This record gives sequence, structure tokens and C-alpha cells, in this order.
Amino acid sequence: MHLEQLNLTYLPTEDRILLRVGLNDPSGQEEKQEVQIFFTRRMLNLMWPAMMEAITAHMRLNRPETAFASEEMLNMDHEEAIQNIADRGNFDRAYDSDDRKVMNGERPFLLETIKFHLQKDAPLWIQFFPEQGGTVDLKLDTDLLHGFCKLLIDSERASGWGLDLLLPKAEEFTKPAHLLN
Repeated sequence: MHLEQLNLTYLPTEDRILLRVGLNDPSGQEEKQEVQIFFTRRMLNLMWPAMMEAITAHMRLNRPETAFASEEMLNMDHEEAIQNIADRGNFDRAYDSDDRKVMNGERPFLLETIKFHLQKDAPLWIQFFPEQGGTVDLKLDTDLLHGFCKLLIDSERASGWGLDLLLPKAEEFTKPAHLLN
């Protein structure tokens, strides 16, 4: 199964952000599927700095010339990725939930831990560990990763949680936090 769409929506009745991961089979042999994951305010507050560190470390791993990148360079990468997604019309396209089999049953998974994996010349690998057990793995290339960040920022603003999610500043980073609990 391949990642087809990501959707993040704040649900006021749950006071949680719902991540829906739409999957499809490019061959058309299998039906479309969906995984649903809840982000709590606490988990997003813990995850965001670790994710920003992982993005920066991933960028420096794959582009060594950015080892001493300025804040402007990091933000330029983000803006370019967001523009690429917008140019393809992906932000304007509604999430396609029709004919998707929800893989995790009636309730979305509730996140317990998130782990980031960095590898040269590979997408950033994010592992979500729900309290129900198992893992949900996302491998996001640069554009998808920055698009995911934009969706998280927009969803958090809609929630009114006041986390003030911002893109990284180069001087704020030390070592990446690979495991989040």
C-alpha cells in the first residue's frame, strides 16, 4: 500500500487532532484503506520540537552543505516544498474518504510514542506507536514532510491550544531526539 493522502482535522468534541492516512494500491488490486490516529495536545507539544530537530538533521545528512544553514535557508526549503504542493493542487483537493476501509476499527489509535529514523538518501521515517500496540509507519519525502508540518500547524491553530508551532531556527538545535515518549 502506498500513501495517497494525509488529512489533519481538529475535533472539538474529542479535543484532539485526527490524522487520517489514506492508502491505496497502485495496481488497483486491493481496496483503498485508511489509518486514523489521534494527536493529543500533550503529544503534539512533545513531538513538535523532536520533529523539527529530525527535519534539520535529515536535511544536513542529505545536504552536507547545509550543516551551518541559517534560519532563512531552512524556511526557504519549507516555503519551496509548500509551493510545490500548492502548484500540484494538493492542498485544494478534498480528502477522499469514500470507499476506504478503516484499518483500526471504530476508534482512532491514540499515540503513545513517536520515533524518527534518519537515513542518508531516504525519506524521513516516522513511526507512530499507539497505546493499542503495533506501529504505523510513514516515510515522507521533503515535500510531504513540509506539507505534513503545514497541516499540523494549521490544525493546532484551529484547536486553539496555543502551542505556537514554528519552523526551526538553526541555532536552536543540538542533537536530534529520535525517541519520544
